[in-house]
Formats: sequence, C-alpha cells, structure tokens
Amino acid sequence: MKQPNALPMDKDIDRTYLLIVEDCKEQGELLRHTLTKHDYSVKVAMSGEDALAMMREQAPNVVFTDVMMPDMDGFELCREIKKDAGLAHIPVVLLTASWDMDTLLEGLESGADLHFVKPWDKSSLLSRTAEIVDKGCFSIEEKDKEHLKVEFNGKQIFVPLNRQQMLHQLISTYEVAVKEKKKNLELQLKPK
Repeated sequence: MKQPNALPMDKDIDRTYLLIVEDCKEQGELLRHTLTKHDYSVKVAMSGEDALAMMREQAPNVVFTDVMMPDMDGFELCREIKKDAGLAHIPVVLLTASWDMDTLLEGLESGADLHFVKPWDKSSLLSRTAEIVDKGCFSIEEKDKEHLKVEFNGKQIFVPLNRQQMLHQLISTYEVAVKEKKKNLELQLKPK
C-alpha cells in the first residue's frame, strides 16, 4: 500500500519508490541493484542532508539508511524524519555493520521501524521490504504512543514503541543472534 503523499517517479508510475542513504558508493549500489531487480524504483543519497532534500522533493515509500555516516548518522537522520510532520509517516530501516545493545536501543529511541545487519540476508531483506511497503511504518499517533523506559549501562532512555514494532525488532534481533551463532559454529568446526 503506497503512502498517500509518496509521489511515484515519472517513468515508474506503478513502482514503489525506495530511498537508500549510504555513504559507501559500492554498498549503496549493491542494495540499489538488489531492490531494483525486484521491481522497486530506487534512488541513492550519499548523506543524510542529501536524503532530506530528496525526500522533500519526492517522498519515498521507505528509507534505508546506513547508521555509520559522517556529519549526520543514520540515527540522527531517522530522528529528523520522524519529527518532520510531512515525512514522519515514512518507514525508516537502519542498516549497520555493528550490532550491539547500544545500537539496538539508539535505533529504537530514534524511531526506526526496522533494522538489518550488514551483510544483509537477501531473502529476509526482500520479504521485510515487501511487508513494510504493504503495511507502512509502525509509528502510531502521539496521543496513543507508549513509551518503554529502558536502563542499560547506566543510561536511561524512553523508547516510543507499539506492539508491531516491538515484534519486528525482536525478530530482527533474533535473526542477528542466529546469524552470529551460525558463524561462530562454522569457525569452531572449521578444520585447523
């Protein structure tokens, strides 16, 4: 289901528009190629500032953003998107190479809808992308928002969540744990 103010590209009238924000040209191109092959219209921005400018010209259906970027990182970009009334409806998916509890909590605090760990699993990425395009972001009206107080490493944060977002974050975190466990097991079983 397309968001009402997401404008399709002229030549791609019936295709869902995705915006990738990635400062590494190769990573951005790899993701763009993967998504384009599955009938999405895709643009790539090299910075958070460029992404915001592009989004204000033409709102994408979903934003995929790298976390580690100079100037404006993915968390800050997500915060900027979610506090802008004209952009807040757009789902934001974080892409990161390092995944730990601090990263998870900051992603949740920033209002991200989903996250993927690089290198991402192609089938999982495509199925989750289709789902988020169909359902939209997991944000809920401010008056209905629940805030979960989380304390970790002496830091206290309040995470705006709804049940659907919590479920998706739990599944994403489980996928990361399984992937790491599999990698560690393969290393242990590797002949020396």
